[in-house]
Amino acid sequence: MTSAITGEQQQLSISHLIQWGDHLSVAHPTIDIQHKAIFELGGRVYESWHSGGGLDVFRPAIDKLANLMQAHFSFEERMLADIGYADLKEHAAEHGSMLDELQMIRERFNGLVGEPRLRGGSVLTPGWPVMQLILGFTVGHVATSDMAYGPALIARRDGALAET
Repeated sequence: MTSAITGEQQQLSISHLIQWGDHLSVAHPTIDIQHKAIFELGGRVYESWHSGGGLDVFRPAIDKLANLMQAHFSFEERMLADIGYADLKEHAAEHGSMLDELQMIRERFNGLVGEPRLRGGSVLTPGWPVMQLILGFTVGHVATSDMAYGPALIARRDGALAET
């Protein structure tokens, strides 16, 4: 017997995926604060998308998301270079890919005219690519790629503490 997923269940599932929690901590206070800020913005964007927010809501959110992600990626890459993280090149390539995708989304939004309403939760709305990017960052990047460098950060921190 199969059961269909209701709209409410889907909403709870997506909103759960973009919630910050200690399980996503990489044990670096600055990076954790940056991640949390991006997750919180992602949650607000999701609520706007789900409730059918207009372009007037999404344009500033996309700009803020771009600023947060660019600053975060730059900081994270410098920190990973400082600790000699072996997979920095691949990690930075993921960052570049997300920033490229975000730039395409921004261009698409800037090309839209008027204030069309976005039907809440539809994958056919202009807001869906933003949601895909946010899900890719939260679920795809932080929960996998960033978790992979956590042990290197902890080892570096523990090594530095042992030297003092």
